[in-house]
Amino acid sequence: MPTITIAASLRVALVRLGRRMRREHGDEALAIHHLSALGAIQQLDEPTLARIAACEGVKPPSMVKTLQHLESLGYIERHPHPTDGRMQVLRISDKGEEMIAELRERRNRALAAAIDELTPEERDVLERAIPILGRLAER
Repeated sequence: MPTITIAASLRVALVRLGRRMRREHGDEALAIHHLSALGAIQQLDEPTLARIAACEGVKPPSMVKTLQHLESLGYIERHPHPTDGRMQVLRISDKGEEMIAELRERRNRALAAAIDELTPEERDVLERAIPILGRLAER
């Protein structure tokens, strides 16, 4: 099979798998961009509005409403920046951490149930593919 055909088939499979995982959604008040912003907050050392927006590839004014929504739900908190009084650092609240943990658990259980339906040979192939998929994601 040509590389481009493998790439197209893999892309379609990953998109479909991503959609399936997104259906395992906890809080209906959250869209994918809200969850993505929460992920950025978790990853960044100093998650300010500008840094979160840059991480998400949007302009800061576009990120304002997303963060306001997350804050209104109690999933994030604002704290004064330690050295710049003009900025605030955003942190995920305990409620936000709990929601994220529950969502990950729900998605893991849904995926595990699907994996349980595979044959032992398919499970073996999938297990061996995980490091390869990880390397593809890093490029």
